[in-house]
Amino acid sequence: MKKKAENTDNKGAIDKFCIAQEGKAKISLIIAAAVVVTTVGSVCAAAIRSNSGNTVPSENMELNAAEQYLAQAAFESAANETSAPETTTEAVETSTTESRATKRGGLTGNNVVNASDLQSLSDEELVDAILSGSAGVIDRSDIETDQSQNEDAGHTATGGDAPAPAPEPEPEPEPEPDPSSEPAVSTDPEIKLPSTSFTTVAGQAFDPLAGVSARTFTVENETNGISYVIKDSNGDEVSLETAQNTAGKYQITYSYELVPESNPREIVDYELGIDVSQFQGSIDWDAVRADGITFAFIRCGGRGYTQGGIYEDTRFYENVQGAKAAGIKVGVYFFSQAITPYEALEEASITLDKISGLGIDMPVVMDWETGGGYRTWDLYGQDFANVITAFCSTIAQNGYTPCVYLNTSDINNRLGGYSGDILSRYKLWYAYPYSCYSDGSFYQEGDMIPPRSFYFEYWQYSWHGDVAGISYDTDLNIRVIGKTTVTDPANIMTKTADWEVTAPPETTDPSDPTASSEVPPESTPDTSEPSDTTGESVTEPSETEGSTDPTTEESTEPTPGDGTVT
Repeated sequence: MKKKAENTDNKGAIDKFCIAQEGKAKISLIIAAAVVVTTVGSVCAAAIRSNSGNTVPSENMELNAAEQYLAQAAFESAANETSAPETTTEAVETSTTESRATKRGGLTGNNVVNASDLQSLSDEELVDAILSGSAGVIDRSDIETDQSQNEDAGHTATGGDAPAPAPEPEPEPEPEPDPSSEPAVSTDPEIKLPSTSFTTVAGQAFDPLAGVSARTFTVENETNGISYVIKDSNGDEVSLETAQNTAGKYQITYSYELVPESNPREIVDYELGIDVSQFQGSIDWDAVRADGITFAFIRCGGRGYTQGGIYEDTRFYENVQGAKAAGIKVGVYFFSQAITPYEALEEASITLDKISGLGIDMPVVMDWETGGGYRTWDLYGQDFANVITAFCSTIAQNGYTPCVYLNTSDINNRLGGYSGDILSRYKLWYAYPYSCYSDGSFYQEGDMIPPRSFYFEYWQYSWHGDVAGISYDTDLNIRVIGKTTVTDPANIMTKTADWEVTAPPETTDPSDPTASSEVPPESTPDTSEPSDTTGESVTEPSETEGSTDPTTEESTEPTPGDGTVT
């Protein structure tokens, strides 16, 4: 009995041991099975790769799933047997962190790239990825906005005065005219006359151009002669020969052709436009169209110029709908303060999201501006070019026409040597307001545009436009459609002078001794007897005593005070 009892006790001990080891045995068996399956799977995968050179094909997915299931079961069993909450917590935090990172990097389109991957690239690498189309656009839900930074930053570009139609030569002092010398060629378009009236005697030679200080003058390297027309007192045109030999009063009209200094010149074919944001308030777009405006750039959003937060324009959709309903073509701009290609990609992404489905028919503009205190102030050279490229290339890859808004300093100083490449790839909206439009007036046909070595399709010529339907100052623009060369008609300049031709004195036959060469003036006979100062009478000679030829008689002037008459 005792032995049987001992056997029974021994059996109970074994059972207890087996029961105690049962959990561990199960774990060991599971791990062993996992090792076997993993080994078999690896061998099969290696064999397949060696035969096809590819990764495990889809028909082996069941093996992969089994592999993963066994490994997960082993992990969970081991976790249940250990009391290490730190490990579990760490695993959950890691998983959560990875999930947030993945969400931040969610990209639309064919290429979904993790944001952390994009941000780990250098600027040049990111620009290359954008140019190749592998960066895509950032999903709208992953772009944070801060409406508190939505403010009117104003403009910082430098404007100027409209150029004169043509440069005028420096005035030179004119020398005193020398009648004895040939008049010199003058650039003064006003001819000079020594007098506005002339008097000659019939039969005398007369040069109507004698004494004119500039018989010819030069404008635009073309010599223009002076001509004249003579008319009598009846207004009938007469020849020089007739006027020279016929006493009377005449009028000489000097004429010359003045070739305009702007001949030939270019006329800009253009459209009138505006750009607006929520700060123009509620707009009557029908009134805007009736005022001659045919296109508008409408702000969709921007980035704060100090803190850099992105915001949306609160009237964007209202303005787009109103403009299109009035028949005005619509373009869009984003007020950019990007200082890296990644920020530029963000700005392009939110712009594309906002304009989707709106039927935008004009360019999408990166309105990049800077000034003292702006976060963009230190952006220059290649860094600046990379930012523009990131925005504009993303816009272009999504089917819109990209454009960049720049002023003279941005082009010449900030972009510098990179400006040629940027302006050859993207349209330019050029900011250079003229002071002559500060009164709110519009660009008119024939007005000058800034003469620049670079081409711009859009020109912002005023920040103070007075546009019907808008209660606040509005930026004015033109779109340069083309240029036409025109030749203005020449101006005919005139100057008049009076010319009097007097009758010549009567002439006598020198062989006739009785003929008088002079016609004595008619006088009234004096019937009174002349007397000298002494009171004695003077007897007038009779005809019988002979007459004296007045042409041969020597006249003697009386000597004052001698009291005699000869």
